[in-house]
Amino acid sequence: MDLASGITQEDLKLFLQEADEQIELLDEDIVRLEKEAANPDLMQEIFRAAHTLKGSSAMVGHQRMSDLAHAMENVLDALRKNTLAVSPPVVDSLLHGLDVMRLLRDELVNPTAKETDINEAKHELTEAMGTGKGDAADTAGQTEIQIDGEAKDKVAAAMNAGTKVYRIKVTLDQNTSWASVRCFQMLLELSKAGEIIASRPTQQEVEEGKAGFVLQALIAGGSEETFRSALKEISDIVSTVIAEYKAEEKPAAVAKPTEKETTAAAPRDDSKLSQTVRVDVGRLDTLMEQVGELVIYRNQISQIGRLLSDKYREDEAMQNLGDSITQIGKIVSTLQQDVMSIRLLPIEIVFNTLPRMVRDTARKMNRKVDFIMEGQETEVDRSVIEHLRDPLIHLLRNAVDHGVEPPEVRTAAGKPEIGIVRLSAFHQEDNIIIKLTDDGQGISPEKLRQAAVKKNLMSAETAAKLTDAEAINLIFGSGFSTAEKVTEVSGRGVGLDVVKTNIEILSGSVNVESVEGMGTTFTLTLPLTLAIIPALLVATGKTICAVPLSSIVESYKLEAKNIKTVRGREVTMFRSNVLPLLRLDEIFGWNNGEKNHVSYVVVVKFAGTQVGLIVDALLEQQELVVKSLDHFIGGSNGITGASILGDGRVVLILDVASLVRGAVTERRGAQSEILPS
Repeated sequence: MDLASGITQEDLKLFLQEADEQIELLDEDIVRLEKEAANPDLMQEIFRAAHTLKGSSAMVGHQRMSDLAHAMENVLDALRKNTLAVSPPVVDSLLHGLDVMRLLRDELVNPTAKETDINEAKHELTEAMGTGKGDAADTAGQTEIQIDGEAKDKVAAAMNAGTKVYRIKVTLDQNTSWASVRCFQMLLELSKAGEIIASRPTQQEVEEGKAGFVLQALIAGGSEETFRSALKEISDIVSTVIAEYKAEEKPAAVAKPTEKETTAAAPRDDSKLSQTVRVDVGRLDTLMEQVGELVIYRNQISQIGRLLSDKYREDEAMQNLGDSITQIGKIVSTLQQDVMSIRLLPIEIVFNTLPRMVRDTARKMNRKVDFIMEGQETEVDRSVIEHLRDPLIHLLRNAVDHGVEPPEVRTAAGKPEIGIVRLSAFHQEDNIIIKLTDDGQGISPEKLRQAAVKKNLMSAETAAKLTDAEAINLIFGSGFSTAEKVTEVSGRGVGLDVVKTNIEILSGSVNVESVEGMGTTFTLTLPLTLAIIPALLVATGKTICAVPLSSIVESYKLEAKNIKTVRGREVTMFRSNVLPLLRLDEIFGWNNGEKNHVSYVVVVKFAGTQVGLIVDALLEQQELVVKSLDHFIGGSNGITGASILGDGRVVLILDVASLVRGAVTERRGAQSEILPS
């Protein structure tokens, strides 16, 4: 598509950034509008965003986007003037217009994109207004300027000094999409011809996109000729009225300051300066990688320092070196925390995109849903946050489609016809917890048992032995569903295997609790960051492994007499529960045939299940920089990555999730046979 002449790639980049921000804001606020129709601030924010899109898209030459934004602005103008009521069809038309707006935006970044037709969206917006034309009159700027306060003092000072004061009223063509731009141009040119005492709208309102089609100004100095000359090159002006200001009585003279009094210009308000800068995420990733390398070498220098300190304990230079190493360690730790905090983003970045999806799903499936979000300010690393949206969409669609019942079913069951879906996030230790709760029909364990047998996933006898919690967790099986009718939106269970897989890729876990007739709660547990993790170093044979601290329940010395063998599998008792045991040297083939007399067990947990990892020694805790191994050797079950120790050795980071999953079936068999000693 052709852009306006003179538009550079940098101009286009800035426009796209602004357009993305305004479109995202509109998406969030228009959905809020249904619940907050009487909120004037929200209405003004929505109108301002549409107005900004109209002007900025016209400026770069994207006329269809400007026209569509103008049609949306007309509807919003009618809403804010209370000549049109907020209703689902009106909101539908605005959201449809916004969807088309996204397609128009994409045309600017994809030269091969098909040209988007805006006529249907414009027609829908016009129909929503209930008028043929849909052009709401914009009366901004019609009210006369009030000459009082500071303006009155300036007029008095000018007239007492013999300077003429003029009133100027300029009217723009109401079909222009450049109202704010034209008003800005007029204020700029008029300020060169005289001193602008006051204007309506003000310059700040013009810069905020609040300008209408009329500009009024009160100017000291200049002449009618200079003002008309200043305005003659500005397009879209319909009429200009200039008149000298006449007061019935001259304002009182302004006293001149005495010798002891001084006048000074108002100090610059630095608080208005931007306190943030845009930084490309690629630079943040590079910075994080470099800090990771610093952490590795910090650990290496610390280890070398300990060795030299033991060897030259009395040497004064060595003591000074030790102090320097300690300070370097503190500085690197502080830098690491600062860089990690820069990468943290509020989870609202994901949450705020969801109300629209919930609303659309509820409308399509004839559900009435009150969607509540909590903890949007909770921060998490961008490496985690960018993988959260798809799992949450799967869970929310299931909650609305097959969790919350239709209004008539809820009413018959004695429930309010409007269902509640609540999404919340909060920090817990080194994890972020996301809970999704609905007050719908819940999940039937018995239906899941029957479905498992019907799909030949297990025998009827095995299914009957499952606890309700174990039966409910069957929904995370691939393609598992109990839905009687699979809809285009979801089926309870469809996509939940994808949810579990995606969450576990993030080294997280997902748990589900449900009560029939009462509702369902999904709990996602995720690490705050995937870049640097605190871990416990353990040794098995000659191999050193790292166990993430977030997965560890406890570690202790394990005596051989406390190890039982059930069905060929080793287990022990831990706090009155059966604990399956895994020997890391056997799992990974590191066993050299030697049996150590002393063993230790590291109790780890995942998704509510605990497993004991048998190792030869517990070494120390360290912060490790996670390096992926997939690029070199492909995925390896039980290993999630690697890191480098201070002495240069490579340490393997265990994938607790896959290790625990491998032990789940052993636990079921052992529970029925082991007896406490």
